[in-house]
Amino acid sequence: MGGGGGVARRAGVMAAQAVAPRRPWPRLVLAKLWARPRRLHHEGQPEGQPERQPERSDQPIQMENPYKDPPKRCVLCGINVDYKNVQLLSQFVSPYTGSIYGRHITGLCNKKQKEITKAIKRAHVFGFMPVMFKNPQFITDPKLCNIKYPE
Repeated sequence: MGGGGGVARRAGVMAAQAVAPRRPWPRLVLAKLWARPRRLHHEGQPEGQPERQPERSDQPIQMENPYKDPPKRCVLCGINVDYKNVQLLSQFVSPYTGSIYGRHITGLCNKKQKEITKAIKRAHVFGFMPVMFKNPQFITDPKLCNIKYPE
């Protein structure tokens, strides 16, 4: 019989809680809902003074691209091209066919490529250079242009 009295007591406590007046919602919650938005906080600052941003050490540093190729320069800019300078002209001729290398191989600017072509053709006409092959005397010279696949 002792078990039934506990249930009645709990029921009485619950009835008392239901009858007791409840507290209204605290005013703090409503005040937080009606707070001024954050984006308008800068309006209260005096004019002429920008808002200070906190310094961040984790931001990337502005620098040049370390993987970027250096700008290509013409090898002959500033050098006088002459049809009598056969050793220089033979650097731009294929050793097997005697054909003149193009700009994409020599890396020359347009102006110097035309000068080289004109000087090589003039050297052929005047007999300073062989037409069908490179002079064997200059085959062992160091290469001026980047030739990966000779013709």
